[in-house]
Amino acid sequence: MNDFHQELANGESEGIEFKRSTSLLKEAIQTLCAFANHKGGILYFGVADDGKIIGQTVTDDTLKNVANSIKLNTDPKLYPQVERVEFEGKFCVRVCVEQSPLKPHVAYGRPYIRVGSTTQQLSQEQYHLLLQQRKNGYGFDFQPCPAATIADIDETSVHHFMEIANAVRDFNENLYLPTDQVLEKLDLVKEGSVTNAAVLLFGKHPARFFPGHYEIKVASFPSDTSYDEMINEQEYMGNLLKVFVDAQGFLLNSLRKSYLKGEQAGTEHFELPRAMLREALVNLIVHRDYRMDVKSTIEVRPSFIRFYNPAQLFSPTITLDALKRHHPSRPGNKLLAKIFYMMGLFENWGSGTLKIIEAAKQSSKREPDFDFQDGMFSLKIYRPFANG
Repeated sequence: MNDFHQELANGESEGIEFKRSTSLLKEAIQTLCAFANHKGGILYFGVADDGKIIGQTVTDDTLKNVANSIKLNTDPKLYPQVERVEFEGKFCVRVCVEQSPLKPHVAYGRPYIRVGSTTQQLSQEQYHLLLQQRKNGYGFDFQPCPAATIADIDETSVHHFMEIANAVRDFNENLYLPTDQVLEKLDLVKEGSVTNAAVLLFGKHPARFFPGHYEIKVASFPSDTSYDEMINEQEYMGNLLKVFVDAQGFLLNSLRKSYLKGEQAGTEHFELPRAMLREALVNLIVHRDYRMDVKSTIEVRPSFIRFYNPAQLFSPTITLDALKRHHPSRPGNKLLAKIFYMMGLFENWGSGTLKIIEAAKQSSKREPDFDFQDGMFSLKIYRPFANG
């Protein structure tokens, strides 16, 4: 039994819906909208409610009509996979839609959600919550960057990513694959349009497209409170992969460290774990709200290091209290998070803050401080031996 047969055998559910024919296209589009606003799903035309295969005439025009009707009657527009499948000599239409990063979607002017095996209209409260999340940057990285083309992508950065992803996450892609094909496989090019994520991650000059609100500003200070005097200050403006490397280098160079001699080679020991600082830095990058015209900053103070960036907590799922226990992974920018995950720099388990807390307690004997006010997130990690 192939996967398609198994989908029919499982019957209608939270992620499966059957329609007897494309004459029920309007109801089907409402269901596809509900899938996109929930966890994604699959809809079949030519199958009865009980899973019995009825079949229908399926031509190329049928598939085009279904795809165009879905696109024209949803907002933001949905572009599901529409295909003809055959069961026992009978043809059906299979439509697959993924959970959307741009939800909430509406169909025929109304929002829908999947509840069990039923399609229901979203409540006004639910709709506004999803809309708030989208407007606050959730899904920004999926959106096209209108002025950018594939010529604005740095092929060297893409090639470097592929080498790491092949080694770390078994990406298993040909290093000589054309850049546009690589980006399509990574969902960084949609319908021929370069996304914001592609430009931020691999752009030659991202500042041309995102002036003043994607950089990371770093500085070390001789006191814990004053901003008047700085020991060192830098502002990093390359693509995010380069910004990550530069900012991490600044942090490590700002730390106290010791060197232990060995028989073969010595060992360098930093006052704070490198993995903890890397986790904090990656979180700053993948969770920040790139729509806000505010720079992310990192302050290295005698007693602490503070990471500060515009963000959205996505309450009620993610709260400050939730960060201190196991919680769902909810990156503000899923495509950015995906690339850092594939490079082995980010985990998709919602455990990053727990690792930071545990590492901080072991190194400085103090838990870090999390704070969120007026759209700005702050993480303060205390340094050991701050008074000595």
